[in-house]
Amino acid sequence: MLNFINKNKSFLVLGIIILVFLSAYFYREYRASKEIYYESYLDGKDYIMIPKTYGINEYSPINVSDEQMAKIYLNDYIKNMHFDIEYAYNLIDEEYRIKRFGNISEYINYVNTLTYSSYKVKKYHVDSKGKYKIFWIYDDNDNLFIFKTEGVMQYKVYLDDSTVEI
Repeated sequence: MLNFINKNKSFLVLGIIILVFLSAYFYREYRASKEIYYESYLDGKDYIMIPKTYGINEYSPINVSDEQMAKIYLNDYIKNMHFDIEYAYNLIDEEYRIKRFGNISEYINYVNTLTYSSYKVKKYHVDSKGKYKIFWIYDDNDNLFIFKTEGVMQYKVYLDDSTVEI
């Protein structure tokens, strides 16, 4: 027996090292599956998240409320107004854009007249018209933003409801 151990010492040490690493890995995975994680949302409520591993091409549906979508649309458009004003101008519905502003310099003047102390949604309303979902959003400064959506983050913007029919 000692002769066998002396001949295969490196293979035995390698096997023991592999067994130690495998047992540590499986123990860690077992502990992670039993843990309950607590995280807090923006409003301070706690929720329980149990980790789940996903396979290839497997997904989990995510439900987003209309209020959350209103905040997302408003924040996305405001960000574009500040950092890429030409892109924000092109997000405005073409018919409305021509009647209301005519050109991008008029739009830039309009944006400069807006006062923003915050970008929070004060109130919102959602309508469905055919294949469109329309978000009427008022911010804290009572500025009106109307988002006509065809899908998630596929929208056209209106800045009032009197220039063209939405």
